[in-house]
Amino acid sequence: MPPTLSDELGAYTTVNEVIVFPISTLSVMYFIYGFYVLLFGVCFYMMRRQGPDGEHLNASLYLWLATILFMLTTIFIVAYTMSQIYQTLVFFTAAKTGNYERLAQYLARDVEKTALLSLKQIVSVLLNITAECMLIHRCYLIWDSKKRVAIPLIIASILSNGLGIVCAITVTIGSRNLANQSNYKIFLVGDITSGAYNISSAVVNGVLTLLTAGRIWWIHRGVRAHGIHASDTFIQSVSRIILESGIIYPICIVATQIVTNTATPDVMPFDFFPLTVLSAGIAPTLIMVRARLGKNVENLQDMLSDIRFTSQASPREVTVRSQAQVYSIGIRSLSREPAENGGSEEQIVNGKADREITV
Repeated sequence: MPPTLSDELGAYTTVNEVIVFPISTLSVMYFIYGFYVLLFGVCFYMMRRQGPDGEHLNASLYLWLATILFMLTTIFIVAYTMSQIYQTLVFFTAAKTGNYERLAQYLARDVEKTALLSLKQIVSVLLNITAECMLIHRCYLIWDSKKRVAIPLIIASILSNGLGIVCAITVTIGSRNLANQSNYKIFLVGDITSGAYNISSAVVNGVLTLLTAGRIWWIHRGVRAHGIHASDTFIQSVSRIILESGIIYPICIVATQIVTNTATPDVMPFDFFPLTVLSAGIAPTLIMVRARLGKNVENLQDMLSDIRFTSQASPREVTVRSQAQVYSIGIRSLSREPAENGGSEEQIVNGKADREITV
């Protein structure tokens, strides 16, 4: 007996798919988004209140990028919520009525589903581009504006995000009609491309994080050598590196890939994809808030530069300064000698010779 639609599509109408999974996913997503709204509000208030000055020439750029990140994240939240609610309604209707025709049409060819899927894919790539712009620029700054650090990261980011754009296009084209064999093959290509994009993005952001975290550790090591923040515990140092390096973003990417490719739908508690998108906005914004509070590594970097500048006086500079002081003392004493002693010119010359021998 050939399988019926209810047998093939019954997995989509379980309690987990209809109730538990959507509620848990939206609950976690909106909880994290609420924290992000609060964080962005604090960041925007601090950046607008203090404004860019001579010490923070990049404040205006970071404010614009942070605003773009927040707007893109909000668009993604709206699109994902609409997609999740729409899908849940289709699944629930099939489970309630026992009519799986609408569910089959939704899975194979649905305009609303394709439009929302395309929007989510494109927005996630744009979020990744914006976040990497901020993180690469900051890595470039704390590495003393070295181009050999920034250029490879920029090239890798362009290649990775270019792959992401190709993925978004192929998935959109393929998902228009999965019942068509050619479209289904295009969708499979997009799915494979999506995996490659996620891996490349994790690698790029991982290398970026290692470079940033390594530099932060090196700066803190130099500062502690001069007795500043010497009382920090190991936990405080690790937490500072985690917050300032943007490591939250690549960790979320890797965790999402592991859970998505290993866990079954029945075991997975919620969708991890929204957390990755939200972390792309949270990580750079958190860095900027710490920067405005004066707790970021750039302040310690400036402090370390000042310490090195004041503590490393060159021997030649000291010698020239000492000679100038001795010479000025000799001139002042010679100018006072005729008035005080009424000496002759010959006595003055002899006295000058005696002082030169003594020096």
